[in-house]
Amino acid sequence: MTAAVATTEQARRAKPARAALRVLVRPAPQREPPFDDELVAAPVLTPYDQRLPFEKAPAPVTRLTPPIRSSGLPDPATWGRRLLIGLIETADGRRPLHQLASLLSMSVTRGLGADFERASHAGTPHWLHRGTVRSMRSAEPAEGVAELCATVETGRRVRAVAMRLEEQHGRWRCVRLQLG
Repeated sequence: MTAAVATTEQARRAKPARAALRVLVRPAPQREPPFDDELVAAPVLTPYDQRLPFEKAPAPVTRLTPPIRSSGLPDPATWGRRLLIGLIETADGRRPLHQLASLLSMSVTRGLGADFERASHAGTPHWLHRGTVRSMRSAEPAEGVAELCATVETGRRVRAVAMRLEEQHGRWRCVRLQLG
C-alpha cells in the first residue's frame, strides 16, 4: 500500500515536470507593413476613416538637360566638379596652374600655388595629386552665389573640399577654396 502511494506521488511530481518541458510556439506579430503583393483584401473602412483633404501631387518632371538659369550660368555642381578635376590634374603635374587662373580668384590662385610649391620643396606630392571626386553637392544661397562641398578619395583616405563660387562677368569664379 505504501508502494502504491509512493508511485502516485511520483506520478504527480512527474506531470508538472513534463508540462514545464512542453514548448509552446506562438507566431510573432508583424513588425513591418505588408508589401503590396501580400495584401489580401482592401482595408475595411469605418465611418471615421476618411481620405485626407490633400490635393493630388503633380507628376514628377524628368529633365534630360539641367534647368536653364535666368542668368545663363551653367549648373554650379557640374562646373565645380570640372574645376576640381582640373585642380587634381594640376596637383599631379599634368596641367599648369595658370590654365585655371581665369576660373579662380587671385587669392585662391596664390594659395594653391603656395600649397603646391610647399609640397614640391618637401619632396612629396600634394595629397590632391591622386584624388578622385566621389561626390559633389551644391547650394545656392543667393542669386549669383553657389556653395559647393565635395569628397575626394586619395588612396585609402577621403577628404573634404569646400568651394564658394560667385558670378563675375557672366561666368562662375571660385573665390574661396578650402582643401580638407
